[in-house]
Amino acid sequence: MVKPKAADRTGHLWVEEGIAREGAIAEVAPVLPMHRTYSFGVPEEMEASVSIGQRVAVPIGRKGRLVPGFVVGLDRGTWDSTLRPIAELIDPLSFLTPDLVELGREIACHYACPLGRCLKAMTPEAVRRQSGLKTVRYVRLKRDPAGLFDGKTRMSERRRAAVEILAASDEPVSISDLTHTTGVSPSVIRAMAKVGWVEVFARKEIGAAPDATSKLEDPDFELNDEQRNALDDIRLAIDAGKFSATLLFGVSGSGKTEVYIHAIREVLDAGRQAILLVPEIVLTTQLVQRLAVRFRQVAVNHSGLTGTQRSIIWRQVGAGEKTVVIGTRSAVFAPCPNLGLICVDEEQETSYKNLQTPRFNVRDVAIMRAKQLNIPVVMGSATPLLETWYHSGHRSDYHRVFLRNRVKALPMPKVHIVDMREEHAERKGHVIFSRLMEKLLSATLDRGEQAMLLMNRRGFAHYVFCPACRTRLACPHCNVGMVVHSTSGESICHYCRYRGPTPKVCPNVSCGECLVQRGTGTQRIEEFLAARFPDARVYRVDSDTMTHRDKYQRVVEAFQSREIDVLVGTQMIAKGLDFPFVSFVGVVSADMNVLAGDFRGHERLFQLITQVAGRAGRADATGQVVVQTETPDLPALQHALRHDYETFAAEELRDRQCVGLPPFRRLARFVLAHDRDSTARDEAAALADRIRAKITQLALDHSDVLGPSPCMLSRLRGRYRYDILVRAASASALRELMGAIVQSGDTRTKTQSLIIDVDPVTMT
Repeated sequence: MVKPKAADRTGHLWVEEGIAREGAIAEVAPVLPMHRTYSFGVPEEMEASVSIGQRVAVPIGRKGRLVPGFVVGLDRGTWDSTLRPIAELIDPLSFLTPDLVELGREIACHYACPLGRCLKAMTPEAVRRQSGLKTVRYVRLKRDPAGLFDGKTRMSERRRAAVEILAASDEPVSISDLTHTTGVSPSVIRAMAKVGWVEVFARKEIGAAPDATSKLEDPDFELNDEQRNALDDIRLAIDAGKFSATLLFGVSGSGKTEVYIHAIREVLDAGRQAILLVPEIVLTTQLVQRLAVRFRQVAVNHSGLTGTQRSIIWRQVGAGEKTVVIGTRSAVFAPCPNLGLICVDEEQETSYKNLQTPRFNVRDVAIMRAKQLNIPVVMGSATPLLETWYHSGHRSDYHRVFLRNRVKALPMPKVHIVDMREEHAERKGHVIFSRLMEKLLSATLDRGEQAMLLMNRRGFAHYVFCPACRTRLACPHCNVGMVVHSTSGESICHYCRYRGPTPKVCPNVSCGECLVQRGTGTQRIEEFLAARFPDARVYRVDSDTMTHRDKYQRVVEAFQSREIDVLVGTQMIAKGLDFPFVSFVGVVSADMNVLAGDFRGHERLFQLITQVAGRAGRADATGQVVVQTETPDLPALQHALRHDYETFAAEELRDRQCVGLPPFRRLARFVLAHDRDSTARDEAAALADRIRAKITQLALDHSDVLGPSPCMLSRLRGRYRYDILVRAASASALRELMGAIVQSGDTRTKTQSLIIDVDPVTMT
């Protein structure tokens, strides 16, 4: 007789040595930094309750520490070795559909991220907490009503009325409805349950959700020929019933949103759902207003909602009650059971990139999901990402449709480039506005029209120094200067948030000279406008003023209703907003994007100038744009002056092909950080050598490693940082290499942090 093996302290199932056992087996992805999944036995009492995507607690390690994980596979099988069981169910049901679990696998593989962490990022925390659900108590008959009405059972009139209602209903009746209808008290219902007449039980139900819809209308916007042709191409993609990626390339003000609306209507008419992604919360305000009157069931999903709102919306979308989902990054994971179309507005925006693990790009995840479901994805932009532009001209499953003209044949705004070197040479003091910008802004305000001023740096002054000893006011934890904020009287590091009072004299004790403040931020511009145009109503939009989700909406509504004359802000005001009374746009300093120092600098400069210029002249008022720069001869600026994206893209792609940069090669970035410079440097060198060895082992042609080298921000939050850049010939080659690196444990280092960023959008 075979001696049974005792269960040990790690929670192993009881099995007999050498005897195969059969049962349900769950594949679980722990929410840990582990690039693998584990098999666990499913106890018999849990078999009916466990489902794909459900969170469970499982024992990990020799001591059997319980950690949360997601069930990513279920099967029946046999085993002849000790198999640990699932310890408990964390959630009563799954919040991830099998399709979303498979999408999580794809994201984890592509971005070299543990699957458990990917699935956790895909499910809002409020949904897992069941926020917004209310407990409703129901009652149903447990005995045959004929037996209760046989004349032998004594009951009051109210009890009889309650039994009659329960007998006539095919579904359980809520206790609140039953007591309201019959007048019977809850205590009587409990007594009826005690003697076995009825059964009382509770359900979790969705509470009231925020309603994005208003009075349903259908404004009659007649599509022009270009819009109709674009819609016809998208309609063909929808009817094809397979994956396709359409680049809707349209100049600012060409009516891309109206094309989205008509395409979404095509999908809804077929009984399916649609997702419209936007890069910023502020953009959802106008889109919701425009879509809410066109579609009955619109759900808004972004980080500005409360936990309860997000939880309720998630469940309504999953139940098919909401047919159109508008939102920022997290909306790409909306659990639509019958998804038919994904639209990505302003697809070039860097804010689509998630800056925490998993470091996915929402645009690319939208493409992954569309491929998985065999549905089309539409990506719209006036300045597409160069990778998207290239693929739309070279891949069979990508194509372009064009909107080359503004609606109503409105002219494109006239762009003026001002060389600020000449302004500084000819004028004394600190020059913020050129004479041309000041003149056109004054004329705009005199006509009663609106203006937008872009300064992509917040604060008052970003360079504080001593003119005598050249000491600069710098952050003690980062290799960056402190930024003066006049509203608080403090200097703040915009990276680590270190702050302190702004000194008046040099911190060098042997000097003592007065400090000088140079550079311009949104606060300085606001102060200048208040002095120069005292009657103008000016409002500043940056992360210092937009401290609450409702402020975005209030500012947009105030600007639309012309309660604000001049809107001063960072790049958040340059994206996709539609204000018909804006006739002047000024870019105070156009050089910072190039000075950011990575290979996308020129592309970002062109995008920013073109996007912000597109806010002007969107109605009858003729648009004027002034761009101030100290590098007026940059090709990106010259092409933006003529609104010539195609020539700019051709030249930039030619340069990138020469040096092996995206879209011709794929990139992955490793950033190592430690509070000792020597440790960070040595560990980075060792990791780079291991990656080179892996490339040789896998025989990956046209793949190499650049670095290590100090990061552009070489010290951040007290840690020294080093960069390693990996280049591969294709996405499949990069995926193979990254998979081999993480599975072999080559990423283990002695540094305090290691960031792996596949397809990075910035090198800072």
